[in-house]
Amino acid sequence: MPKTILVADDEPGFRDLFPYLLEPMGFEVTCVKDGVEAVETIQQKSFDLILMDIHMPRMGGLEALKKIKAIRPGQKVIICSSSSDPSYAREKEALESGAFGCLLKPVEMTEFEQALKKALNEKGRSL
Repeated sequence: MPKTILVADDEPGFRDLFPYLLEPMGFEVTCVKDGVEAVETIQQKSFDLILMDIHMPRMGGLEALKKIKAIRPGQKVIICSSSSDPSYAREKEALESGAFGCLLKPVEMTEFEQALKKALNEKGRSL
């Protein structure tokens, strides 16, 4: 059975990119456009991993992360951020709120593959 990944990102380009990258690797990918849809989706189905943008309309990644962790405490979530904040405060808050890791956009393919492998195969956290 293929590993399942939920992608939550308000940018259509990223919602197109992740299936393009992941489906040929054997993953089943579901895409939603914001945190509200991510929370609604995980109430219906479980996923091996969630990749979620931190900045989205209606409900951003941090709020959605907290709601998802309340529903599914063991859910692995990697936050993707295009933060220009040199202190990385929002990314640190995401890790403190239970994110498995954070990736900064634009994400290097090698870094993305390593984070994916670690989240799906190992216990612990990555940053």
